Amino acid sequence: MGFLLLSACEPAESTPGDTGGASGGATTSGGSTAASGGSTARGGSTTASGGSTAHGGSSTASGGSTAASGGSSTASGGSTASGGSSTALGGSSASSSTAASGGASGGAGTSGSAGATATAGTTSSGGSSSRGGASGGSTNIGGSSSRGGSTITGGATATGASTSPGGSGGPTAVCSFSSGLNVAWVNFAGDVPNPNLATFNTIFKNTYNAGGRVIRWWFHTNGTVTPGYDSSGKAQKIPQTHIDGVKAILNAAATNKVAINLSLWSFDMLQGGENISATTMAANKALLENDTNRQAYVDNYLTPLVTALKGTPGLYSYEIFNEPEGMGPSGWATGGRTTEAYIQKTVNWLAAAIHTADSTALVTNGAQTFDYCSGVSGKNNYYSDSALRGLNGAKQNGTLDFYEVHYYTSNGASNSCFTYPASHWALDKKLVMGEFAAAATDGVALNDLFTKIYSTGYNGAWAWSYDANWKWPAMQTPMQNLYTAQKAAVDSCP
Repeated sequence: MGFLLLSACEPAESTPGDTGGASGGATTSGGSTAASGGSTARGGSTTASGGSTAHGGSSTASGGSTAASGGSSTASGGSTASGGSSTALGGSSASSSTAASGGASGGAGTSGSAGATATAGTTSSGGSSSRGGASGGSTNIGGSSSRGGSTITGGATATGASTSPGGSGGPTAVCSFSSGLNVAWVNFAGDVPNPNLATFNTIFKNTYNAGGRVIRWWFHTNGTVTPGYDSSGKAQKIPQTHIDGVKAILNAAATNKVAINLSLWSFDMLQGGENISATTMAANKALLENDTNRQAYVDNYLTPLVTALKGTPGLYSYEIFNEPEGMGPSGWATGGRTTEAYIQKTVNWLAAAIHTADSTALVTNGAQTFDYCSGVSGKNNYYSDSALRGLNGAKQNGTLDFYEVHYYTSNGASNSCFTYPASHWALDKKLVMGEFAAAATDGVALNDLFTKIYSTGYNGAWAWSYDANWKWPAMQTPMQNLYTAQKAAVDSCP
């Protein structure tokens, strides 16, 4: 979400002021969530300005493979046995999911998650953040609304997937439709080097049982724990413990038959509060704006990480930033700002480094809204191939393999994925909605959210968020409804 720990396109979310912070203002799973566009600060730290935004990632296909209509793309990276320590979801499986018809059905009234059971006691150690609320109308999680009714026709098809340059062999095919959710962290900015695997296993198992297959997880976030900087302000050589920590999370994902979209950084790297020291803030800014410092991160940390993770089951894609626009000229970050050109250059250089280290890797970027990721109606796509390759000092293989965009009602009606089909944005790659509220939005009922996104041509839906704002099991039934109607398409990913 956008703000404090916001993600690009999310309603202002708040990040914890410290590693034990409360979930500042996040709505609970029993009450109704407010649908105002105001931003709230994560964990009690600073509040977001300008209505903030939401997280959520949308992905699009590259690598030359076009997506099959109806979602027939093959899975990459085999996952293995279900094993794992999490408990099963009780009961609810969706019966014939509700269809999303062109317009919005049902007013912004409340809808329930129809008997979804709670997760087996997952806890968030590290301050979950709240995403300010922009959902059209309150939802009653845990009520008894019917799932019933119509089935989905149509399927998410790719909008002209382009191939990714860089490396031999080309990237893995982007899923025709990746259904899932945001974790987005268990311990904010501190899941590595010592992840809470019991909690991750529970989240992954519950997501899989509900029909989710891809989970968005934040890694460095604000740089307070990883990557770590030396006395000159440059990224340190990656410790083996960091590689081992990431691999442990990916292994847990693969064991539970889901895969991770690994989000490297967030606008939080320039966010005030969040226990970011002045030294770390300066190093973060230098990584964004100084070629030498950026290259040091690539050489010392990112390239060794990607090399070590190459071929690891449980990895779906890399995401460069969560809502970097939050630290841009019109953003809400309170600790500092940078330019859109520096954001673009960092996306370009890091994407190039990933493609160079692993030519099969998929790369995306979590844009806050379509204002920054589409050229229609006066908007601007800062992350197109031409935009990234046209920068001074650009790397030609530093492009995205699919687009990821976030949407909350606070972002404005012109950015709604529930009002406009994927084709409206006139993009040249597959498009994933990487963040959106697990609540009735823009006239679409809670239980129809995933089916609506699928049936209007998008290539993924990752609801916000398992443990913040619209908490699990808010998104359980919507995911199950899509899975019931489109099992083959969902199971083909990853």
